[in-house]
Order: sequence, then C-alpha cells, then structure tokens
Amino acid sequence: MTENATVKKFYDWVEIKSSIKFYPFYLALFLVICSVVFVWPRYDLINTHSVAWNTVIIKSKDLTNSLTYIPSGSWLAKKVFRLTVPVIMKVTHLTPIGIFILQSILGYLLIVFSYKLCYRILKDSVSSTFIAAGIIFLYFGRASFYDFFCCWFDGFAYFFIIMAFFCRNSIGIFLFSTLAAWTDERAFIALSIVFLFHQIINISKSPIKLKHLIALNNKSIAVIFAMAFYLIIRLFLQINYGMHTPTGGVGLAMLKVTLPVLTIGIWTFLEGFWLLLIVTCFFIIKNKEYVFFVVVLIILSVFFVVSGCVTDITRSGSYLVPFIFVLIIYLNKKIQLYELRRLFLICFIITFLFPSVFVGADWKMTAWFQSSLIILLFRHMIDYLINNNILH
Repeated sequence: MTENATVKKFYDWVEIKSSIKFYPFYLALFLVICSVVFVWPRYDLINTHSVAWNTVIIKSKDLTNSLTYIPSGSWLAKKVFRLTVPVIMKVTHLTPIGIFILQSILGYLLIVFSYKLCYRILKDSVSSTFIAAGIIFLYFGRASFYDFFCCWFDGFAYFFIIMAFFCRNSIGIFLFSTLAAWTDERAFIALSIVFLFHQIINISKSPIKLKHLIALNNKSIAVIFAMAFYLIIRLFLQINYGMHTPTGGVGLAMLKVTLPVLTIGIWTFLEGFWLLLIVTCFFIIKNKEYVFFVVVLIILSVFFVVSGCVTDITRSGSYLVPFIFVLIIYLNKKIQLYELRRLFLICFIITFLFPSVFVGADWKMTAWFQSSLIILLFRHMIDYLINNNILH
C-alpha cells in the first residue's frame, strides 16, 4: 500500500467516525483527555485562598473597587477592569471551585465550537478534526484546565472570542465580544480579529481588496459597537470611580527584558499553525493582495509588541490563535480540499510533537516546560527504585 493510499485510508476512517451523532462532543472529550495526559495539570497549585483569588473575590463584592491598595507594579493590580468573572461570581454566587468547574466546561466547549466553526467554513469533517486536535495542544486550547493559581481566566476569554466568531446573530456577537473584552485587555485587542473574520467570511473568491475591509456588515458593526461600549464604560469607571490599570512592569522597558526569549515565545503562540500563515503570505504576495497583507502585518506586529511588553509572553500572544480561522477562510478560497487536509494534518503533527512550553520572561526556564503524566510516572518509578536501593 502506497503512502498516499495509507493517508487516504486514514482520512476515510476519520470521515466515517465523524458521521456519528454528536461527533464534535465525543471528539472534544477525547482530545481534552489526551491533552491532560500529555500535559499534566498542576493540581498541587490549587489554592482558593491565594492572594489572586482574594483579589477576584474582592472585585466580585465591589465591582468598582479600584484596587489601589495593591502596589502598582503588581500583576494583581491589573485586574481592576477584568470584570467578567467577578460579575459571574456576583450573579451566580459561584465559589472559586465553581469557577474552576465552569472554566473547564468552557474549555471543553471551546474545542467543540472550534470544530464546528471550522466545519462551517470548510464543510469537511477531516480538516475540522485536525484543526481541533491541533488547538487542544496549544496554550489556547488547554488554558482552561491549568489556571489554578493566577486567576488569569484566559479560558473564559478564549471561549467568548470563539463564540463571537461562531454566532450569526449580531446581538450574540456583541454579547460575546463584550464578555471577552471585560475578561482581559488582550481579548479587547483580539476583537480586531473577530471584526476581520466577519468582514471576509462571505466574500467571493476574488482577491481581498480595500472595499471588502471597509464595507461594514451587521456582524462587524456589532464588534465595533462592543469595542466602543467597552471603551465608554471603562472611561466612565475611570472618571467616576478612579479605576485605572497600572502600567508598572509593562512597556518598552519590559520589551528590552523579553527580547532574548521573544523568538521562542512567538513560536509558542501558534506552533505548527505558523505554517498556515507562511502559505497564506505566499498566496497574498502571488495575488498582489497588498491591502490584506498590510492588515495581516499590522495584526501580527501588534501581538508581537504587546506580548513582548509583558512577562507572560506565551499567554499574551495566544490571543492571536483565533487568527487561524481567518487564515482558514482565505486558504479555503485558494487551495484544493486534499491539499488543505494535508496542510492541516502537518500543522497538527508539529503542534502535537512540540513540547508544551510556556515562555515567561520572569520565570525560571525549568518552569517553562510542563510534564506529561507519563513523565511523572517514570519519575516516581525512578524515585522508587533509588529509594529501595534497586537502582543506584
């Protein structure tokens, strides 16, 4: 059997499996289990009485608390405008454990709707399976299952962004865009990708021109309204309650610190999916779609600079991951389905094989790498052999 025949047989097997009712839900469950096994969560860091959790609880009790008692250089002081989870806690009376559970559920649904979104674009279950499988092995896909200590709540923001893509109703797009923006400032920046997505998703196979980017539709207008609403309410809170985000530890001075590790940090944003960008740029240049090229360049530059101006490089840059769906829309108009399948499979394989790395400029390099369950079991086995004088 030739290699091509083997690959085709594998595609056929995936296609057969995808015909099962509720396939996206079964697939997401399988992928989440694989993710947890290969990158074991730090359950030992669960502490619902940590300083980070105390800050979130204080905000849930008083949403207009300016957190001025926290030193301006502390990352906790930057939670002042991150109100989505505190509001959820206030309304639902969920405990920190309840928020853990809710975020895990949203992390699972993130994979489900990533598959569904890809399928809506490509109408191909095989390609959608590879995309969903690749995403779960990015920080973007597994963040919901690992945030036990810092209360970053990226899992909430990532889910809301994907749902802002997925919704066809303008009200839903506005709602999810708003929830994302109030979860983290980086999600507000990522709304530019949501806007671009809704601008180009329905264009024909003709090259993307300036008119496609400025002729607004109801969905992209909903994103603009969400961004404007966020800025207006934020300004209101700043003027009336003295709320503001401290800039300590953020900016060009931090970029100077992060530059030595920024390259590997940028790689961890998309890992294997950077291949999609390379192929996209090839077609953009070939077709002389310079307006779209400038847009892509601006988005990338913003995320590179933003992620370099903070210490948690991987986390910040992972808000770029939704851009994958913009690239999928573009490539679907340029490449045959069998070529897309091969491209997405390669992206998944690279992402799966690359170790789980979280680049933080102020972390020790040994803390960048997360262990799998298999590695942990081997380490315990070696400790047992040494402690019992079986292995010296």
